[in-house]
Amino acid sequence: MPHPTTVVCQGLALALALGASLPAWALDPPTQLQVPTLAFDDQAIILVWQKPADHRLIKDYRIYANGTLLGSATANNDQVSPAKPYIDWFYEQDTANFHYRIGIHSYTAQGLKPDTQYRFTVRSVGADGRESADSIALVQRTTRPAPVFDVKQYGALGDGSHLDTQAIQSTIDACVPGCKVLLPKGTYKSGALYLKSNMTLEIAEGATLLGSERAEDYPLAGYIQYPYSSTVRPASLINALPRDPRKHQTFENIRIVGKGVIDGNGWKRRADTVDERGQALPSYLPSDNTRYMQDGVLAKAQVEQAVARGMNVKDAYGQMRSSLITLRDVKNVFYGGFTVLNPAFHGIMNLETENVVLANTTHMTYDANNGDGIEFANSKGAMVFNNFFDTGDDCVNFAAGTGADAVHQKPQEDAWIFNNYFRKGHGMVVAGSHTGAWIQNILAEDNVSDGTDAGLRMKSTHFMDGGARNVTFRDSALRNTVKQAFIFTLDYNDPNAKLDYKRSTVAGQFKDIHVSDVSVENAQGAAIEVKGDSRRNAYHQGLVFERVRFSGPAKARLAGLKDSRFDNVVFSETDGANPWQVSGSHGLTFEDVRPAPL
Repeated sequence: MPHPTTVVCQGLALALALGASLPAWALDPPTQLQVPTLAFDDQAIILVWQKPADHRLIKDYRIYANGTLLGSATANNDQVSPAKPYIDWFYEQDTANFHYRIGIHSYTAQGLKPDTQYRFTVRSVGADGRESADSIALVQRTTRPAPVFDVKQYGALGDGSHLDTQAIQSTIDACVPGCKVLLPKGTYKSGALYLKSNMTLEIAEGATLLGSERAEDYPLAGYIQYPYSSTVRPASLINALPRDPRKHQTFENIRIVGKGVIDGNGWKRRADTVDERGQALPSYLPSDNTRYMQDGVLAKAQVEQAVARGMNVKDAYGQMRSSLITLRDVKNVFYGGFTVLNPAFHGIMNLETENVVLANTTHMTYDANNGDGIEFANSKGAMVFNNFFDTGDDCVNFAAGTGADAVHQKPQEDAWIFNNYFRKGHGMVVAGSHTGAWIQNILAEDNVSDGTDAGLRMKSTHFMDGGARNVTFRDSALRNTVKQAFIFTLDYNDPNAKLDYKRSTVAGQFKDIHVSDVSVENAQGAAIEVKGDSRRNAYHQGLVFERVRFSGPAKARLAGLKDSRFDNVVFSETDGANPWQVSGSHGLTFEDVRPAPL
């Protein structure tokens, strides 16, 4: 007589074969339930989890605290995530059911009691409403209410015209460990501010931290990008840096939160864009090192200042503009809830950090030149979820140093990017162009994009060294990619880059990249573009594409690729042409690819 478990498994297999759905009791619970770094305070706790390996029939998740139902992940996401309305709109347009449906796997428990312990569990939910067993329980305590240091009590006016730098900095300096520096409703014009360990900076709803338009308000003794870099860059609007760049200083436990706005005041604004949902989005003048005089605000002032000191325009433009936020050597960072506008250079820079979380934020920097969303360099541990990106450059970018000396640096490693909406931007998830010390162990899943130049963008050069490896991009839906849905190239060139590093004799390489369960609608340019260099024996390798479908005119162009596999990759609009262009490559396997390569 067969074992009862065997009979059950055979019955499930037969039901699936006949097209029936699994009963809800067969759903697996989620795994790795956790609270992201510093993602809790005296009133709220954020939970995230990994979906189980077999998540095909999971429609939602329900969250319990001390055995009582709090709600569902999807309904909660409607309340807290600025990405969710755009994700919903995206799927409303998918009347042909072309796209992969993402899953939401976070929950913000709100209205909690201070200094109180909670026991959380999460259950998977099927289409019929039935639940799985509980996940492994997680116990988390809320904090005590933080001592509040209000910048107005230290002399900040918040009128948008007077410079409040000194008052805000005095508040930060007075802040005791565990305190909260509060910017209440108002507009606070400021130059560079310097945070310290064990503090929260809160920009309240209705408050704006507005960057000064004067170059002299950002000390030139800011930071150097890498140990071998030759240019000292100016401080950013918000910094966790030594005030003397010749000194080394570490920080820990910094939170930047609130429903307010951080505005870098970098560029002139042009007419707002009306987006696909009928919402007005800010838009800034696109510029370069020939047009900054008429386009820039702070960007103009800083480049002019550097040129007046004798720096050439190209280097001044590429090196001497302030980013919005720069943190270096910080362990444990949480960014949550605020809106980013108009940086003169990059958005949020995390250099040699550890355990950084970006959640529920809005980035509206389009089309500010170099206006990235968030960047990580030589850092370990990053989590990016529930964010809206509409940027002037890369949305989420990873870097690891340049050239021969980068081999002495730490790699950029361990990141999880999920449940974000990417609108404009050069790439959703980007590795490079600084790849010298390797970018590795990146998981991007359950994201939605409409209108970015690229989805997964990997870029390096013949003299950069390192590369990216062990990267997974899965369970996502893309529409209207402008240049490439997926690109892996050694031909990247930044016209503003200063080559102040020793070139390596080793080319960058992209290897062990796994793309699966992704839909790309109306792909323009290239669907998959690989640019290695077989003439120099510089191959990318170990690329695996599984269950990926494309519509639109885009084709696959593969050059300088080896030992890679394409399984169930489908092009639905080819007009009878072969969508595969392969050259200088070997060891490629194509299985169930439609149309098949010639």
